Amino acid sequence: MTEQEKLMYEILGQITTSDIPIVFKGGLITKLILSESGLNSVQRTTKDIDANWIGQPPSMDYLVDSLNNSFGDLQKSYKAIASRQYGIRQSAGISIIDKNTGRKFITMDIDIKPLIDSKTYYYEQTKIRGVLPNEILADKICVLSGDAIYKNRAKDILDVFLLSKSVEVYSKDIFDICQRAGRKIKSFDAFHNKKAEIEHAYNKLKGIEGKPDFDSVYNYLCKFVIPFEQEIIPNKLWNIKTLSWNDVCRTKIPLSRNQINHNAKIISNTQENQSQHNKDKNKDR
Repeated sequence: MTEQEKLMYEILGQITTSDIPIVFKGGLITKLILSESGLNSVQRTTKDIDANWIGQPPSMDYLVDSLNNSFGDLQKSYKAIASRQYGIRQSAGISIIDKNTGRKFITMDIDIKPLIDSKTYYYEQTKIRGVLPNEILADKICVLSGDAIYKNRAKDILDVFLLSKSVEVYSKDIFDICQRAGRKIKSFDAFHNKKAEIEHAYNKLKGIEGKPDFDSVYNYLCKFVIPFEQEIIPNKLWNIKTLSWNDVCRTKIPLSRNQINHNAKIISNTQENQSQHNKDKNKDR
């Protein structure tokens, strides 16, 4: 954990305790998800903050003012300034400046999104509001399915590999998340036909401790992406032990107490009616 990452988590915690509608995602939340599951053998350095602004789109001035007000005591040393206006398919760009040196040392990318699910993560005692693990995984599977995977998003190869080992993955849930977010799972053509280029991009990734060898990751993902390559995505559950997708068994919903009592009454009445019928039948004899 770098000193910059520790500071970024402190900033995330300050923003979370404020009332501004921001939910975090990206590398910082991915690290917390992996830490929760005890998967700490691979560590990737993160240098920026990714987030969603939930609800009514703000003006850039309001967004920046809200961020600065949320910093609490950190306002003495740091301030947020706008570096890019958000728009269609473009996130808002924010730079965080060290007031003492005037140096920009953290960048934030903030997407303007509708209401989504979130959960509370913890960095030590710091509460951080982040997107659900499958939200991150769905986004990275979409990247894995397109050309960006060997051009500028090779880190997502490793992230899908690690996340799929640390959370429960249902293929239909991933598909539903992509639909809600307006994301499209593509053909995986580059994934299968540009292996050399992907390996080159993967091996160039820096700032990773314990990075697994490319062939192990690639062969694992060849099995993992199978349901997402189908025209109609089936409802399957990823089995990390067998490295295969299992059919989802429908479980019976437990009956409520009212339903149990109602069914018992029906059974009792049926038995009474049958008993009376037998008595009447014996009398006739």
